[in-house]
Amino acid sequence: MPELWGVINVTPDSFSDGGRFLDAQAAIAHGKRLLDEGADVLDVGGESSRPAGKTYGAGFTTVSAKEEIARVVPVIEQLAGELRARVSIDTVKPEVAKAALGAGASIVNDVGCARIPALAEVAAAAGAEYVVMHNRGSGEVRPPHTSYDDVVSDVLEELLEGAGRVEAAGVPPASIWLDPGLGFAKTAPQTLALLRSLGRFRKSGYRVLVGPSRKSFISELAPNPSGGAPSADDRLGGTAAAVAHCVASRVDAVRVHDVHVMRQLIDVMNALTQPAEGAP
Repeated sequence: MPELWGVINVTPDSFSDGGRFLDAQAAIAHGKRLLDEGADVLDVGGESSRPAGKTYGAGFTTVSAKEEIARVVPVIEQLAGELRARVSIDTVKPEVAKAALGAGASIVNDVGCARIPALAEVAAAAGAEYVVMHNRGSGEVRPPHTSYDDVVSDVLEELLEGAGRVEAAGVPPASIWLDPGLGFAKTAPQTLALLRSLGRFRKSGYRVLVGPSRKSFISELAPNPSGGAPSADDRLGGTAAAVAHCVASRVDAVRVHDVHVMRQLIDVMNALTQPAEGAP
């Protein structure tokens, strides 16, 4: 069964819960709650990565490395220190990653598809794991970033190129994860195609992490009966369906906001796949 990575956005503008955990103590309390609910990893980010497009408009606002460090380091120190949590730092800035790893994080979650060599070098020096998430540009959901010859083949090829760059920086293959980057530089149909093809990513030899939680593709695939789009915090059913598919596809981890519900889902699916008691 996959690991559950719980999301902690220490930001004012993340697409789903921006502002709720900008205060360090609120973020730490949320992290403790996610651990109690069954999270295996806490993924902490200090800069939103919401992509520009029709759903989120202009997208995220860039912040300085100094501000990002100020947001995440106090949170990571508590979560990785006192609570002994496995912590991932969601960043594209080498200086932020270095500070976060120094504070106790052990994974770098790179939403930039390993385009910055120094980021992988920082991870390698710290002996950290590394997530290569597929992305183009800043994730804008519009051409040319959404122009693919074959979205599954192209995304996998670009991810493998990114993983190669991370290996060249000194991170061993066993410490590298691939993330297809659902919703980043991808339309809803393209995201659906990736979800349907997770087996191809698993055959890469790297561990696979998928982040379907509350993404906008859910609102496009399953609009409200009235025809309107469900808000980010009203996409639990669609998220659960996507996570169930990820579990059935045998991915190694899923990144979610609603840990309690998804832990139930994974545990029940695990029970359903076990041999019946007394069966031959």
